[in-house]
Amino acid sequence: MEGRSRPLNTVVLLREAYIGLNHRMIERLAERGHEVVRPAHGAVFQYVDDTGTPVARLAERAQMTKQAMAELVAHLERHGYVTRTPDPADRRAKLVIPTSKGREVFEIARELVPEIEQEIDRLLGARRAAALRADLETLRAH
Repeated sequence: MEGRSRPLNTVVLLREAYIGLNHRMIERLAERGHEVVRPAHGAVFQYVDDTGTPVARLAERAQMTKQAMAELVAHLERHGYVTRTPDPADRRAKLVIPTSKGREVFEIARELVPEIEQEIDRLLGARRAAALRADLETLRAH
């Protein structure tokens, strides 16, 4: 593909739209003092449970290797976003649990979602935006 335009298809367009919208989240987090959080860390934040989640389960949910997930978790732990504590159900495993700083990331995301939804409505029109959401839900469920 060197020197040529990459073909656009539905999957590529969905990914590129996601990257653009996710960039807004990363910017908002940086504005609020969370500049160490990068797009890749979404794999942790998106899949971690409030009560804790083992790294292996996070990796499975995010469809990535345990080693890659462990690196993301280690970074977030070093910066105070998560802690790892022994899993009472499995002595060999540790649970990844969001700290108050990590929960602040969730709160910032919840604040931004309505803004993004409104922008999508404005760009596409309310009916087309609703249809898009319904179509995406159909694809997700399939």
